[in-house]
Amino acid sequence: MSESTRRLGAGCLVLVALVVLVSGCGRKAAAPPPFDLQASLEESDGPNEVELSDPKVTLVEPTLVQFEVKYRFTQGRPNQYHACDISFPGTPNHAVKMMDTWELKAEGVIKDGVVLSKPPVRTFEIRVSEADSPQNGYKKISNVVRGPVK
Repeated sequence: MSESTRRLGAGCLVLVALVVLVSGCGRKAAAPPPFDLQASLEESDGPNEVELSDPKVTLVEPTLVQFEVKYRFTQGRPNQYHACDISFPGTPNHAVKMMDTWELKAEGVIKDGVVLSKPPVRTFEIRVSEADSPQNGYKKISNVVRGPVK
């Protein structure tokens, strides 16, 4: 091997070593704060409670109803599976909007639509329930709001 080939090989080795060292000296991104799994799984003190208000239920088509209702957790937080039930007294019409924990905040608006199996409907009732697992059954945690379908 010639002297120039050795020098070139040695120069390349030095260059590669410098590149590796320099790339390791850059600022490292701040690590994200540790996720506290235990805190996210903790239950609130006592059962959760939700206050429903300002319901709006509108007949959009002869067999389609749209609804929205404001909600606010007055005790606890959305940390389980939730169901928003809407029924129409005096008829077999009933619907349930299933919601996971991430779909709710401390307060907000629940919106959905219902296809009626037996129109007409004149009044409605809305309530919210929760369960630690959908298979374990839901229990009511809110007031019931009622009113006329518009």
